Amino acid sequence: YRLSARTTADQIVRAMLERFDSEVGGRLASAARATGRSLHDIITMASIVEREAVVSAERPTIASVFWNRIDRAIPLQADPTVQYALTDNPASVETYGYWKGELTADDLTHQSLFNTYVVLGLPPGPIASPGLPSIEAATFPEITELLYFVARGDGSHAFAETFEAHLENVLLFQGDGGVQ
Repeated sequence: YRLSARTTADQIVRAMLERFDSEVGGRLASAARATGRSLHDIITMASIVEREAVVSAERPTIASVFWNRIDRAIPLQADPTVQYALTDNPASVETYGYWKGELTADDLTHQSLFNTYVVLGLPPGPIASPGLPSIEAATFPEITELLYFVARGDGSHAFAETFEAHLENVLLFQGDGGVQ
């Protein structure tokens, strides 16, 4: 955005909404409707993909995993939703207003509508501001039977269709540390 020092907050919001409408309002909004998913759900999913994906090429695969889990009524168990949920606890100086890096078992049970470890389906709204590649991935996910992924430690992920294969990936890439 090209903004002057005199640009008001209202003008900034208006410019952002106009840009969103020009980028997403037509083709992507129509594609979302064609899938039977609302644009709100697409943007919410895209926000999770945005926070999960480090390797851009994996965005459609990550979106596929999450949509597959939703379609099968399996909790998303997306760590970024927990990180977001934890920011609503002002008693936690360590995480309030920030994305917590290493999550604990207690963190995964934090009661929040945004914590997809404790709530089935999508959170009530976006957890981040997704870029266009994440919105496209949420709208046009890769067609797979994948249900799981684990971080490899280099920014990429190992994907699996079965829980058994996922456990092997967890052992391979995270040792005996937790299961996602």
